[in-house]
Amino acid sequence: MTRCRFAVLLVLLSLAPAARADDADLIVHNGKVLTVDAKFATAEAVAVRGGKVVAVGKNAEVLKLKGAKTRVIDAGGNTVMPGLYDSHTHPTGAAGSEVGDPVPLLRSIPEVLDHIKKRATELPEGKWIVIRYAFPTRLKEARFPTKAELDSVSPKYPVLYHAGPAGVANSKALEVSGVTKDTKDPPAGQVVKDEKTGEPTGMLRNAYGVLKGVPGGGGEATAAQRRAAVLKLFALYNEHGITSIADRSAGRGDLDLYLSFQKANELTLRINVARNFGAGGTREAIGKRLDDLIGDDKRGGPTGAGDEWVRIGPIKMFLDGGMLNGSAYMRKPWPRGDTYQITQDDYRGLLFIKPEQLNVVVEEAAKRKWQVTAHCAGEGGMDVLLDSYEFVNKITPIKDMRFCITHANFPSQLNLERCKRLGVCADVQPAWLYKDGGTLVKVLGDERMRWFQPYQSWLKYTTVGGGSDHMLRYDPLDSTNPWSPWLGIWIALTRKLERGGAHQPDERLTREQSIRLYTINNAFLHNEEKEKGSLEAGKLGDLIVLDRDLMTCPVDEVKAITVRATVVGGKIVYERK
Repeated sequence: MTRCRFAVLLVLLSLAPAARADDADLIVHNGKVLTVDAKFATAEAVAVRGGKVVAVGKNAEVLKLKGAKTRVIDAGGNTVMPGLYDSHTHPTGAAGSEVGDPVPLLRSIPEVLDHIKKRATELPEGKWIVIRYAFPTRLKEARFPTKAELDSVSPKYPVLYHAGPAGVANSKALEVSGVTKDTKDPPAGQVVKDEKTGEPTGMLRNAYGVLKGVPGGGGEATAAQRRAAVLKLFALYNEHGITSIADRSAGRGDLDLYLSFQKANELTLRINVARNFGAGGTREAIGKRLDDLIGDDKRGGPTGAGDEWVRIGPIKMFLDGGMLNGSAYMRKPWPRGDTYQITQDDYRGLLFIKPEQLNVVVEEAAKRKWQVTAHCAGEGGMDVLLDSYEFVNKITPIKDMRFCITHANFPSQLNLERCKRLGVCADVQPAWLYKDGGTLVKVLGDERMRWFQPYQSWLKYTTVGGGSDHMLRYDPLDSTNPWSPWLGIWIALTRKLERGGAHQPDERLTREQSIRLYTINNAFLHNEEKEKGSLEAGKLGDLIVLDRDLMTCPVDEVKAITVRATVVGGKIVYERK
């Protein structure tokens, strides 16, 4: 380089604005910033530097942090708020469902039967036809298909209509599996028999183990395909404003996948990982398995291990069956009827863990500083779980550990008071109210449904957070279960049912409460409220920019909100084109 050209370069460099140490990496201004702090204060602008919020306030003061390299977003007067947090997802399963055989969207029994007929033309004779996680509450007829109906379209192919812990098998499936009137019920399960003939009706409750040769889900996908599918799902979550999720039942393989994403700098959201835990075994065996969860890398537990990207949450057990398939453990018997093919007067649902065994697991977990949660769909299941929490609390105080109830569909006044006393919180699924509430009202009646997902009552006693229980398919509305957080917020605001009407409208949340349900409340559930869930200086720079004013738009517009930009740690991970 000549001396003259070098001199010109020096002059140009001297004219360029110098980067300042306090320059923001990102500023969002000209917005209605919902801080979701303790006072639910609003502001005009927010600045992020080094992955953390450094300023929230008036446009003029925040824009003073603008430097030569600051990315600036004009919110156009629309809402800016903390990134959304889904407290209950199953991302590897949901993504994997899009890699294997297509998962049909079925809305009626004729559609179910047509799908089975189609599969029978595509598969070699004798191959299993399995429809997974197809809840009868969501069919037009609001009931399970019968064994006879399955037989009518597939006499030569074994068929399983799977709806979680309960499902229906056709005659061929029972035949090839050797299931007869002499087949005994498995532990905590039922092979349902006809009251008159004693023959199996096809209904199996926590009894799939009696079937032989049922293929697993997910098809023949490679590890690379599954990896790409999960990253695609995370990008879709970002598109809808989600910046944090909780995987509510993860194995070590799932955790290792998330850690590999983090190592490769591919994560676009933060993950709290609940470790799936079976409750069987002696006290010594349970203690060893809890210790073994930690792993040689010390990343597997206990609760709180990890960092702001991948952190370990509670251990997760499955205490009872499901509300959407008629196997949740209830205080009173389920009514007889076709919806769940219930033919007994004393059937209360399924309890998978005996109370004395549950006490052992919870006690050993509490000693090791593990937070605990359990799938608990019925009110009888909640009674058993809270009995266990109270028992253990006398040995190892749990109030500061934020023990949780997953689903918690039917609290009672007494149980709400127990939750407050024990510091117990809950993750709830608004989509179940919308999608399944109408059928459940018809099955259980208004009196029993008074306590179905009573959000306003919950918040008078403890903290609940909103989640989806997303299991299958990518689509935010047509997946199992719908995972759109905007749908969830709208349901909390209106308590509307998909097939008309509103359930217990006095339990509706305000806009502020609904926003907290998917932000700071979920952070609290996971002991993360000091670093996420609100836009305050020092917290993580996770925020979203909406296409309208969430606080003033017509309520039915809430479910149609679109996100203009999603920011995680000050970096834009989604921007609407």
